[in-house]
Amino acid sequence: MDQTLRRRFDGVWTRAVGGSGAEAAWRALDAGYGEAARHYHGWPHVRALLAGHDAVRGLPDISGLDGDAIDLAISFHDAVYDPARSDNEARSADLLVTCSGSGLGRDCIRSAVAMIRATAAHGPGEAPETRLMLDLDLAVLGAPRATYDAYAAAIRREYAMVPDAAWRIGRAGVLDRFLDRPRLYQTGHFHDRLESAARANLADEAAALQAGG
Repeated sequence: MDQTLRRRFDGVWTRAVGGSGAEAAWRALDAGYGEAARHYHGWPHVRALLAGHDAVRGLPDISGLDGDAIDLAISFHDAVYDPARSDNEARSADLLVTCSGSGLGRDCIRSAVAMIRATAAHGPGEAPETRLMLDLDLAVLGAPRATYDAYAAAIRREYAMVPDAAWRIGRAGVLDRFLDRPRLYQTGHFHDRLESAARANLADEAAALQAGG
């Protein structure tokens, strides 16, 4: 595992929770993100979101947000990921609660838990930290086509147990629900830069699924 990522986690954990529990929390995260079946929702996904967060930290609308809470939410948001279940976000949030123990009384932890739970629906976030974290999680939708195609293929591999016909129907439904939204990104920064590309990527994948591809 990338030691830079581990050191970053230890720093965030110490500031947010305190000096104890970092090792156990890290082991719990690595047990999840290190699973062989994590073709997309693994450590590279976490690393990409952290890098995305770093890239926007200095923007006027973002610089005053609780960066540690956002980093903590990123670190735990897909810690539990079972394609056969629909409660992964709640279970990931519960894992943070369990690992943090008495730290749950801190605003940073409560904020991170709320962000993780919000990834279940990716609906409008009440807190600015939540809106940013959700946009970071969806940034891949507006990535260059080759990156988006690799993402879509990795998601399909995670759902390899689903027959093709059922996959096309289910995945198309997810894409259509995103496309039906008035906007995909909740922050001005991500909306201005990624909205058009994301809609094009989603529409093209939906068309390919409809065509049986």
